[in-house]
Amino acid sequence: MRRAVAALMLLALNAGAADINASLTLAPEVDTDHRASPYYVGPPTVPMHDRSLRTDLELRLREGGLNAQGILREQAVQGTSPEQHGILNQLYYDGEWDEGLGWTAGKKVMSWGVGFGFRPLDVVQRENRRGVNLPPLVGVPVLAVERFTTDAAWTLALTSPGQGAGSDDSRDSSLAFHWYQLAGGDDLHAVARLSHRRGFEAGFGATRVVGEEWSFHGAALYERHYAKSLNTLAENGGLFATADPMTSTPPRNGAKAVAGTQWTGASGWSVLAEGWYDADAYSIAEWRRLDVLTARQRALAGLAPAAAISGNVGWSSQAYLATNLLRENLLLRLSYDDGDGFKPYAELLATPRDGGKLLTLGAAREWNRQRASFGLRQLGGAEESVYARAPLKRMAWAEWRISFF
Repeated sequence: MRRAVAALMLLALNAGAADINASLTLAPEVDTDHRASPYYVGPPTVPMHDRSLRTDLELRLREGGLNAQGILREQAVQGTSPEQHGILNQLYYDGEWDEGLGWTAGKKVMSWGVGFGFRPLDVVQRENRRGVNLPPLVGVPVLAVERFTTDAAWTLALTSPGQGAGSDDSRDSSLAFHWYQLAGGDDLHAVARLSHRRGFEAGFGATRVVGEEWSFHGAALYERHYAKSLNTLAENGGLFATADPMTSTPPRNGAKAVAGTQWTGASGWSVLAEGWYDADAYSIAEWRRLDVLTARQRALAGLAPAAAISGNVGWSSQAYLATNLLRENLLLRLSYDDGDGFKPYAELLATPRDGGKLLTLGAAREWNRQRASFGLRQLGGAEESVYARAPLKRMAWAEWRISFF
């Protein structure tokens, strides 16, 4: 892959009239472990990764219908040797059969739907919108037909063709459809998808603007199969596993939904309130069964091999890698835009079923060819909540990006 990215950069140097943008990004992050968490497992089972630095040299190229984006990345993580990667984020061609009727072939980012913290209709890309210091998205292989008019559009896409169920959603072969309509003051969206891993999915969403300051949005999605990774010991009985017991299950008939409203004043202040439900996330009962299993394993300290205990707890801690830790989530966001490139914000994410809290403070500043941002996130809430028991206590991050041309 590094050779492909290097070839892309060589092509850019000889592209002549192409639209080219190159940038350098430095993204350090410092994490604080929560060593009192029942899910915390330290070295050597789980290496310490308290400090990391991502360095991206990114190139974007556009010439005619050809679009390309590639990154040469160095990832330096505490306790490990720096790693270098070549990443081909996008490489696709947009063609046209007739006015308003086109086609796309290649690797492309395809984010769909409405929502700020969560987008149920994002059935192809499935972007994690709650992560911190995230790198640019990596697209999916696609063959698509697209139709555009002044107030409507639809896309029919074959994604990840020939890969079958793949190893995850981004590699799941599917036939997906997205429809968009501008109707007066409303933006209307609909999606449908047929895939190996999820079966049939279908959903609808809308955004309505009211006056100069208010907007309302909502979306819902039905899934024939929804996916989550559960510990087979917690669900079926048992105490210790000799291989990773976290397995993906295909429960049937799931739903995802989001609803929210945003007020934006002429002063630059903005308030967003949003709630969502995600069937892919754990229920309270599933977390409690995992808590019980972890407590039983911890209680055998001194009686069972320490490696068996830490290994099994480490496997269970993978539950914290999910996009949403609980199905029900509420988000309140306060932000400000001074009109000159400075944008501070504060967010509070709450899980009302258990009293969990996730507080995020941050800001961004933009100049002509530079952008700098930083943030701090604290996990907590009620003592027995999922966030308060997480193996990670807080995160601090920054990002500096400069565009060369």
